[in-house]
Amino acid sequence: MEIECLNFGQDEFTQRFTDRDQETLTFYEHLSYDEESLKKVWERPAHAHTEELADIIEDEMSRYGLSGEQRENLERFRQGNRVVIGGQQAGLFMSPSYIVHKIITLLVLVEEVRENHGYEAVPVFWVAGEDHDFDEVNHTHVYDKTHRRRRKIAYKPNLTVPMSLGFYKYDREDMKATLDAVIQECGDSGFLNNKKTRIVEMIDTHEYWTELFHALVHDVFKEEGLLIFNAHSSAVRALEVPMFKTMIERHEEIDQAFRSGQEAFGTACNLPPMIETDTNVHLFTGSEENRTLLMHEDGRFATDKGAVSKKELLGRLEETPETFSNNVVTRPLMQEMLFNTLIFAGGGAEVKYWGELHAAFRDMDVPMPIIVKRMEIIHEDMRLRKLMDKYDLEVSARLHEDVEHRKKSLVDDATDASFLKEVDEIQGRLESDYAGVAEVPGRKNHRHLIDANLKAHQKQFDYLKRRYQLEVRRTLRHQLNDLEEVAERILPGGSLQERVYHPWMFPGIESSTLSYTTQLTIVKGV
Repeated sequence: MEIECLNFGQDEFTQRFTDRDQETLTFYEHLSYDEESLKKVWERPAHAHTEELADIIEDEMSRYGLSGEQRENLERFRQGNRVVIGGQQAGLFMSPSYIVHKIITLLVLVEEVRENHGYEAVPVFWVAGEDHDFDEVNHTHVYDKTHRRRRKIAYKPNLTVPMSLGFYKYDREDMKATLDAVIQECGDSGFLNNKKTRIVEMIDTHEYWTELFHALVHDVFKEEGLLIFNAHSSAVRALEVPMFKTMIERHEEIDQAFRSGQEAFGTACNLPPMIETDTNVHLFTGSEENRTLLMHEDGRFATDKGAVSKKELLGRLEETPETFSNNVVTRPLMQEMLFNTLIFAGGGAEVKYWGELHAAFRDMDVPMPIIVKRMEIIHEDMRLRKLMDKYDLEVSARLHEDVEHRKKSLVDDATDASFLKEVDEIQGRLESDYAGVAEVPGRKNHRHLIDANLKAHQKQFDYLKRRYQLEVRRTLRHQLNDLEEVAERILPGGSLQERVYHPWMFPGIESSTLSYTTQLTIVKGV
């Protein structure tokens, strides 16, 4: 396996953030991934509830079978060691690939922090079980090698799930059928068939969508010592009651700080708003049935069960905390109220989210962790490399444009331009002759017949040219399909491969072979 890193389509903000531009880092408490910042954050005092949170995580994870490495990290966590954390929605069978790459980023950072700085940080993956965007997680994409095209595979594509995913019970038979479809398209190899047996057991063992996702992640990364945090856990929600209460009591302050901070960040960094929300409370209720964003109007809170007073809302929080959850504004705050975080690793958009929230962190007196952009990883097998060498292509943000240029050049070179020119000249002479016929005195009453006949001839000329061009492309079908395969496998629909395709399409990656980088990492293999 060979690793190559290259700069790939970073926008101006990301470049400045990566280069540790001081004006940009103003919105991140001037913290960056360096020795000084690591020392500063590591020495912060631990939360008083750390042992209780460790007990909850251990209890949640025990049902999946804790590895020795996970037990060691739980003990480090319990003692107050800081975490390297990232999270994601529970995508179908861990899809798309960047979910796995987020976790790999955490493991790479933990190893580097240990080796280069002497800190025993703990990797934690946050499963966003409170999320209700089922359309975002109920499907995956694979590359159909037979038909050389991208194919979407979905679990119950017409199903609407209004509650948090952590409350959704999947249909076991439908889930197994979806698994069969994914594995069939991913190669149906001996490795995958062995994996299939284990996953079928997981499907039969568990009931809820996020439980199955947790089991899959656990199976892959347990020996790496990864701790998996279920944000939807009822025990976690009970622990969060004081934090939710603070957010409700101070919702106006949080909202004002968020909006003013967002404006300041956008102006300084020349960015449009990343977080778009109309709420002024930034919390959800109704997670168990109909997840609803809270709004505060005329002294009352609009909830999934109608308008209530603050006292009534706080009473409901005490009685059923599992029905409350965070939105995009308060989720980072909740993370830092819960965890002793050293580093948060997020996608490019998440990095910007945290910049927009800087004033909310400041006003809530919640310190920010070091923020880093997660690693972006794509796979390039030998077939792709051969095709790219054959057509003189390289991985770049311009790949689609380069592919279209190569296709056009192939078609242009194979096209007999003199033939098309002769056809146009014949058509021109015919049109001129018809014009002469129509202009003869006394033929005005027959003009419609002449025009209709001319149009019939023009259609035949157009048909001849189209058919000729189609035949040219047909003779080049193999080469054109080669070029489309390169584009579709590396940048499907213009997005990086990892944002679309299922991770089982690619060989596994040992995190120990990688170093943290904000460049695009290309894993080259068989």
